[in-house]
Amino acid sequence: MILDQWGNNLKAAQGAVTNSPSRPYQQVQMKDIGQLVPSYDRKTLVSFSRRLYLNEGVLLGAIQQKAMYAVGRSWQAQSKSKDREFAQSAEDLLNDEWYKICDVRGGQNTFQTNLYSMSCAIDRDGEAFILLTKTENDYPRIQQIPCHRIANPNGKMDGKLTEGTYKGKTLTDGIIYANGAPAAYCFNDEKGDLIRYIPAESMVHIFDPSWQEQGRGLPAFTHALNDLRDALQSHEWERYAQLMLSSIVMTEHNETGLPDMDDNANIIGANGYCSTENGIISENYQGGTVRYFAAKSGGKLEVMKNDRPGDMWESFQNRIYRKALAGINWPYSMVWHATGQGTAERADLGRAQRAVEDRQDLIEYGASRIINYVTAKFINLGRLPAATDWWKWKFTYPKKLTIDDGRVSKELIEMWKAGFLNPQDVLGFLGKSAEENLDERIAYLSMQKLKQKAINESNLGIRIEDREMAMLTPNETQQPPPQ
Repeated sequence: MILDQWGNNLKAAQGAVTNSPSRPYQQVQMKDIGQLVPSYDRKTLVSFSRRLYLNEGVLLGAIQQKAMYAVGRSWQAQSKSKDREFAQSAEDLLNDEWYKICDVRGGQNTFQTNLYSMSCAIDRDGEAFILLTKTENDYPRIQQIPCHRIANPNGKMDGKLTEGTYKGKTLTDGIIYANGAPAAYCFNDEKGDLIRYIPAESMVHIFDPSWQEQGRGLPAFTHALNDLRDALQSHEWERYAQLMLSSIVMTEHNETGLPDMDDNANIIGANGYCSTENGIISENYQGGTVRYFAAKSGGKLEVMKNDRPGDMWESFQNRIYRKALAGINWPYSMVWHATGQGTAERADLGRAQRAVEDRQDLIEYGASRIINYVTAKFINLGRLPAATDWWKWKFTYPKKLTIDDGRVSKELIEMWKAGFLNPQDVLGFLGKSAEENLDERIAYLSMQKLKQKAINESNLGIRIEDREMAMLTPNETQQPPPQ
């Protein structure tokens, strides 16, 4: 064994050194992530993340931007069933009816709104829970459950359950496991008392895992919560400093340390000055303040110079934001300072689009489970005909992020002409379904034909040709040659 001058084992891998004069000792921890970040620590991270979500614009903007670009106004359900009668009926029922009344809360809580808040919860809280439920008439509904309501009930600790329906199974941080897979979730009231156990087949649990054994999600900004808390506190203190410094207009140094009482403009009433503690008299002028100090000799008038917070403070705050956003794979320029350079912004938009697509994959898992549940319910209710492949669904996605919509649109059209894409692929880029587009086109063409016919059959002596209804190039505006 080779030792250094302090008698420590000289390791080839310096990162494996656990103790040295320049670094404090750190215990080696080889445990599952649920033990490294136990229940109380996870709840603490969620609490800090929620507080920052309410107060820190950079964190709030990044989370909501990702949700906005991932969901948008799309996510129309598209059946991939070979039974076209079933597919047509199912799409109409889900998109036109169920999407608008899917949530138990009703109102504005449409399906797309649920997907948006689901994405926000994944980043803010680390996870989202959606309960698959129904009305008394067996009509399918969904209910979002905040993550703090899924927890160990009061009086129950992690470990084997000794009684009840799930006796012998393992309770860990609000989830009951059987052979390593979730079997049920503990749904608690606002006081932490158990309402009921929710079977795993009735719960959609979504989080973005980065550990193989992970059972509960962690907030996206877990790596930067302390940095962002400090940045927010520093911002508050600098704001207080700005208020204080902005309140002082000028400082006068004279022999008495008092204003000139012979000047009628300086008559100070009871509300004209503050206390004379520490020999300082302050005179207020509509929010500003003049302060008087006694000078040993001579006199002078100083205007308050405010050079805070300064470039160093700004640079350090920006460094914190960069580190925080780097950890969630979201470009700094999307939220804070744009580069202003086309090449750099294209690269940033590319990174953002990859992050959006990754989030869409996660949302699609949840959306597919929900739609399959709803479809099965409607088949059982007789609202839909049965089909062997009723469970095959896809969704329309919103427009992709790009810095040049025109260039991307041309590429899509060329790929469609070459046969690499179908019309619904191009329409998906626009956030529309093929059937929606056809309905709109047919409605427009029908209206056009009817109005054209009405004019041609009128007594105005005007006749409008079909080619005149859509002249797209200069050549088309020319009169046709005589026959």
